[in-house]
Amino acid sequence: MKYLIILFIPLFLLFSCKTQDKKDMQHEQSTTHYTCSMHPQIMETKPGLCPICHMDLTPISSEQMQGNAIRLSTEQILLANIQTKVVGFDNIQNQIYATGVVKENENSITYLNARIEGRVEKLYVKTTGISVKKGQILYEIYSEMLTATQSEFITNWKLLEQNPNDELLKRIYKTALNKLVLWGITNVQIEQLKNREKPLIPYPIASTASGIIKKINISEGTTVMEGQNIIELVDYSSMWVDAEFYANEIQTQEAIGKIVQIQLDGKGKNQRTGRIIEILPQVATSSTVTVVRISFENSSANIQPGMQANIVFQKESSKSILVPSNAVLKGATENTMWVKNSDGSFESKMVHTGATNSKSTEVLNGLKVGDEIVVSGAYLLQSEYIFKKGTNPMAGHDMSKM
Repeated sequence: MKYLIILFIPLFLLFSCKTQDKKDMQHEQSTTHYTCSMHPQIMETKPGLCPICHMDLTPISSEQMQGNAIRLSTEQILLANIQTKVVGFDNIQNQIYATGVVKENENSITYLNARIEGRVEKLYVKTTGISVKKGQILYEIYSEMLTATQSEFITNWKLLEQNPNDELLKRIYKTALNKLVLWGITNVQIEQLKNREKPLIPYPIASTASGIIKKINISEGTTVMEGQNIIELVDYSSMWVDAEFYANEIQTQEAIGKIVQIQLDGKGKNQRTGRIIEILPQVATSSTVTVVRISFENSSANIQPGMQANIVFQKESSKSILVPSNAVLKGATENTMWVKNSDGSFESKMVHTGATNSKSTEVLNGLKVGDEIVVSGAYLLQSEYIFKKGTNPMAGHDMSKM
């Protein structure tokens, strides 16, 4: 009996070891997964090769896969140059940039219309884009009505000089004078008529305004009717810029009357200020831009319609939670930041950002005052997380619910 017990004990121990080894293997298989360091979306339950790059899969425990926080050793933190900062409220100077196109100020367009019917005998301005001064002769016209009125005016003026107290001559002279003024004859031309013996045929018609010729609607030999548009002039001393802003960058009520900076040559030298005068109505409902009309004074003849303009709109500063712009990891569908927890671990958090510039970014949701954020080494933390966990820390999160 004694010998049987001695023989049974080794068999029992051997069976127990095999059973324990089997349990340990099953437990390891249930708690260990295998992923590829180059393709963390690959997740297998047993060792093998990555089906994409054919590298050996790396074991990763279930504990490593759980939670969004990771821990680094002191040496890792130093090597990765991970630096943190406690966030708080501050004022952000929000500059918004936009592009636009210089346009003529439509309020500065002058329409020169014919004031009397007649035939254009000679045209003195034949090309667009040239400058015209007020009082400059534009064309000569033959008009029977104008010729008859000239004769009446000249005759009565001569008679009135001889009989200055004749009331009938005064009325006839006044009637002829009023006709000439209504037809656009200048005071200088009227004084010249007083010295003539006979009508001037054809008669020169002077411009009633100054500007750049935009359009010419007549030619030599054509007959013009009273009220017909002859020439269009535009004044470039005041011009517009139609700039495109994103709809969420500018508010209609707040923007009207605001001053913006305009850069016109792309080199930063030809700069001037402008004023927002109008938010144009949105034509395309699917468009994400808002067209803003800006007026500016133009003292330079070098600025012409069609030139490209860069706009800088300085919005009023607002007190918000500010973080360094380089601390925000911008993704295709979400923005994230790394936060250091009180226990020393690091956790990725989704944030909703607002105004931003080259230095600071406004955080609207996702952080609170006093949070310690990672301002240097965030991308290394992101890579370390993916390597250890095998997935993106924001996988499965919905930014629209923030």
